[in-house]
Amino acid sequence: MPPRLTPLLLILLCLLPGSGHADGLNICYHYRCSRQTYFEISDEARDWLAARLTRADSAASERDAVSDAVTALYRIAARETPIWQDKGGNIHDGPAEGRMDCVDHSSNVSAFLSYLDKQGWLKFHHAAPPAWRALWILDLHYTGVLHDIAAGQDWAVDTWFKDFGEPPVVVPLSVWMKGYEPPAVSGLAAAAQQSKEGNSP
Repeated sequence: MPPRLTPLLLILLCLLPGSGHADGLNICYHYRCSRQTYFEISDEARDWLAARLTRADSAASERDAVSDAVTALYRIAARETPIWQDKGGNIHDGPAEGRMDCVDHSSNVSAFLSYLDKQGWLKFHHAAPPAWRALWILDLHYTGVLHDIAAGQDWAVDTWFKDFGEPPVVVPLSVWMKGYEPPAVSGLAAAAQQSKEGNSP
């Protein structure tokens, strides 16, 4: 794990003109953000992110671009961390070193969205604080959030449902709050329940 940079050193690095240093972000994993590290974003990756986001000409197309950017940032982070081992949900992770729960995912996605926002690449949205839902007492779940400025609408940006490297679920937060799961995940859960019932005595 790279050594931690003190806040003073981070400020000094940011103030250096034309230093050529790559951007960097913190990322956490191993459930409940129990492990944290730092990864760098190369100039080439930064140029790609900027180009992808600035092509967006509507709120909807910007959400598509944000989905691509979040996926790309995770893949960049996976070059220096074991998060590529993460599986959708929690039960399929097993003892994988890079496993992530929804706390990890919402924290990482919120950091990604904030980074994109601070770069000035978002024209139709702002990064918002993460949100949570608890439909049942033990069903607590978190997500990153993107705020549509013109519509005044919040959108859930949730990477927890699917295996590593797949794009996030991006749906209205009001829908997500009601217990939304992507169709593939819902289908797997239903199939598992039917199989269980079919094997019952």
